[in-house]
Amino acid sequence: MSDTDIEKTYDSMAEPFVSIVIVNFNGVHHLSECLRSIEGIEYQNYEVILVDNASHDDSIAFVKNNFSRVKIFPLNENYGFAEGSNIGASHAKGEYIVFLNNDTKVDTKWLSELVEVIRHDDSIATCGSKMFFYEGGIINHAGGAITLLGNGFDIGFGQMDSEEFNDQRTVGYNCGGSMMVSKTIFNRLGGFDPDYFACFEDVDLCLRAWISGYKNVYVPTSIVYHKYGATFGNRYSANRVYGCQKNRLFNILKNFELANIVKGICISVPYDFVRILSFLVHRELKIAFLLLKAYVRVLFELKNISQKRKLIQKNRKVSDKILTKMGIFTPTKEGIKEFIRLNRLKYN
Repeated sequence: MSDTDIEKTYDSMAEPFVSIVIVNFNGVHHLSECLRSIEGIEYQNYEVILVDNASHDDSIAFVKNNFSRVKIFPLNENYGFAEGSNIGASHAKGEYIVFLNNDTKVDTKWLSELVEVIRHDDSIATCGSKMFFYEGGIINHAGGAITLLGNGFDIGFGQMDSEEFNDQRTVGYNCGGSMMVSKTIFNRLGGFDPDYFACFEDVDLCLRAWISGYKNVYVPTSIVYHKYGATFGNRYSANRVYGCQKNRLFNILKNFELANIVKGICISVPYDFVRILSFLVHRELKIAFLLLKAYVRVLFELKNISQKRKLIQKNRKVSDKILTKMGIFTPTKEGIKEFIRLNRLKYN
């Protein structure tokens, strides 16, 4: 064996083993490019796990026939992104897990850059990538900010890439579309909340990480290209509107301390009144109904939410006051300003 071969073997042994978990539902038209791009990464010590949420297209057969290295776990029903990811994580052998959307393609250094950051700091719960819209050049996600509405927004969404988005930094949350997490910490936090199905499950997990004394880091040198809205619809699709509304209310009631629960609800009521009125004016009756339906669902889930809240608050190590001083909670004025900006964008 040559010195070069010995060096390559040593480097491979030194690399932590990583499990890449992809949740799929009828995404056969996305999978080829996604999985091919993973095959092209420079990092070698990994496995790929595909969790299939009872697809009725040819996803499973396609992957079996074309990507034999991928481990497939077919489910008997659609468990959504949150629980689908948990199931994938339960089968993961890696020290670290990366959750990756099926409608993405990754850069050659995508995985190695995430590993390089997380492996040297045990206080990091998650690392997240810089995500571009699929065509490149326009930011989809450059870290995420958390608001007192219990939701989050993608920093840089819809903006041209620039030096502003090239600094590695702590952020409120990382997008679950490309998020690396320590398996130990993920299990300690209880994984994603399965009741979320999809939408803001990443905000919830990352906020619980902050509360528990960990941190979330944005890694701009890890690059992903994302077909935004291709899997779960755009910002005003029925599924997304209902899921985001319900889950942000869950976030407020589960994760916030009492003072911020009061603030969050007091902001939510007029915020939703304006939104509902706007949808009614534009004759979007279904969307207006779904916003109200989410409140009803939360009322029925109060006992369940209360039980989860007790556990989260019992294990709390960092107060909301400190998180606010750290900038983890975005000021309300800034959140409103961003909401107005997003509504003017074509990327909806």
